Amino acid sequence: MLKDLDINDPSVLLMEPLRSFASLEELTISNNDEVISFPNEVEQWFLTVRSSLSKLYIRWLNSLQSLPSTFESLSSLQYLYILGVPKLRELPNLPPSLDCLIIERCHRRLKERCLEDGGSDRQKIAHIPDIFIR
Repeated sequence: MLKDLDINDPSVLLMEPLRSFASLEELTISNNDEVISFPNEVEQWFLTVRSSLSKLYIRWLNSLQSLPSTFESLSSLQYLYILGVPKLRELPNLPPSLDCLIIERCHRRLKERCLEDGGSDRQKIAHIPDIFIR
């Protein structure tokens, strides 16, 4: 079982031996100016670790425009931290297990969509006890 992994390109998850891991507790994807979205194969990879991944950090992905729709299936995810992702404008549906969501230095529209009073993504995050948007 791999406990913690820090990568800068999500496509690395498709290489052996990472492709075969069925258990991972903490994943950081950071410091990449080229990733626009997660390839379908990477979205499917998230399903293989859905029962073990508890913390996910997405940081400094300057071109990323969307997150995988499979995030909703991450049944063990408790903590999601999104920092410095200026082109991300909306969230996918998030898992009911999520206890903490932190969004910092992201697009103004994403912040507006998460506002308590009428934000269009608010229903996607209303179940999360601790939400911090800066």
